[in-house]
Amino acid sequence: MSRPLNLNRRHFLASTMAVGAMPMLGSPLVAQSRPQLQLQSLGGAYEKILRETAIPAFEAAHNIEVVFTVEDDVAMLPRLIAARGRPVYDVVTCDNPVAFAGAELWAEDQTANLPNAADVYASSRPPVTANYGVIVYEYAFVHDKDKLPNVESWMDLWTNDIVVGVPHISQAYGLTFLYIAAMLHGGSAEDLTPGIEAIKKLKNFKIYKNVSEGLNLFQQKEVDAALFYSHRAQQMIDMGLNLGRAKPKEGTWGQRTGAQIPKSAANMEAALLWVNYMMGPEYQTAFLPGLYSPTNSKVVAPPELAPKLLLGQDVVDAIREMDWAVILPQRDKLVDLWTREIG
Repeated sequence: MSRPLNLNRRHFLASTMAVGAMPMLGSPLVAQSRPQLQLQSLGGAYEKILRETAIPAFEAAHNIEVVFTVEDDVAMLPRLIAARGRPVYDVVTCDNPVAFAGAELWAEDQTANLPNAADVYASSRPPVTANYGVIVYEYAFVHDKDKLPNVESWMDLWTNDIVVGVPHISQAYGLTFLYIAAMLHGGSAEDLTPGIEAIKKLKNFKIYKNVSEGLNLFQQKEVDAALFYSHRAQQMIDMGLNLGRAKPKEGTWGQRTGAQIPKSAANMEAALLWVNYMMGPEYQTAFLPGLYSPTNSKVVAPPELAPKLLLGQDVVDAIREMDWAVILPQRDKLVDLWTREIG
């Protein structure tokens, strides 16, 4: 049985109740006899699938207790840095740019010790990525079909009289949109400042700082188009919103979410078992109903879900990521400029 410890205030009450109930269940001597895996992962719909499906299956297969902490990856990284090498987690769940930013914290590449890695697309695992990719996300051109029926280019955001949702650059997808804006307006990966000037020239725009704000803007019809998570757009389409998920001629970008193993992991054997499990078809298949697209080529999606997912090597490999080695060193300067120019 996993023992939840939730550091996210949105989930604090539920997890505290679960922890409080633990001493009343079973024999503590039996629980303590099993090795433990200290796991950090994400909340929300992802957490629900972990608790209900993925963790119980892993615990039953390996007789390892998963001690599960819900914490955003951007909060996890400072925690590991502050620990100064002391054990905190055996495995962390993080987006590729976060894994790249924390490169000095991770154990050496363990791909050779992960049998399931052989079936993961090369674009979603080391050395291409800084994490062991498990889910691939696309940032699509999401648009209200009533306001913008057809999409050809990312430039359509500038040439049409629409309200554009602009993601804040504190998020990876915000930096990605800034990159696209810069590339369309004379900038480069080494100089994203033209992107800020380009955003200021949008005819009308609203900033969203996280996925929830972006969803609300679309659902309340306060924006007509935006760079947004493709699977989230599909969820809104399934709810009845008249939205499209376009792939402009310049292509689409995205990210891989997956796992990393800290150098300070107290149980490396359990860590390798868990990461190999995450990269395998059983784990990734459990996440398909949430429209989380797999990185493992052996995953077979049911017919009703397949059109809504990113499937196949050509499709997954086409989801580009920015060169984080070039982009991340500019981030602090860009955030300062963004605050002054956009707010």
